[in-house]
Amino acid sequence: MFHMVQQLRLDQDIAMECVACKGDDLFGYLAFAKLKSPDNWWNLAIVAVSSAWRQKDADAYMIRKSLEFAREHGAQAIVVVGSPEFYTPLGFAPIAGQNIILPFGRERTQITYLDDNAPQDLQRVIYPDAVAQAAKAP
Repeated sequence: MFHMVQQLRLDQDIAMECVACKGDDLFGYLAFAKLKSPDNWWNLAIVAVSSAWRQKDADAYMIRKSLEFAREHGAQAIVVVGSPEFYTPLGFAPIAGQNIILPFGRERTQITYLDDNAPQDLQRVIYPDAVAQAAKAP
């Protein structure tokens, strides 16, 4: 994870980073990466929350708050690869379109649209190089 974040920063592909803390207790981090295609689409690349805070749903809270910020900063849609059971209640849904090319598989790739004008008839989702490389790592 650290190497992916470092590479996203070097490549200037970070769209937004967020840390969560209460007092001196840093308990969460998330990062959005800018997709190469479509334009103005982001990938929720990392969500990390300490186990004690995860039990308090801090991960879901961080994601909800960060989606508001992403909308305010021009993201049209957010793509995530992860558990549908976790992300569906947060407003994510499977990507529609039978012919779309998704490098990480259809069953775990989900999307939430933040802008009514976001294109929904896609041909391909292209992730930043650092995300693609991290996915290939053993």
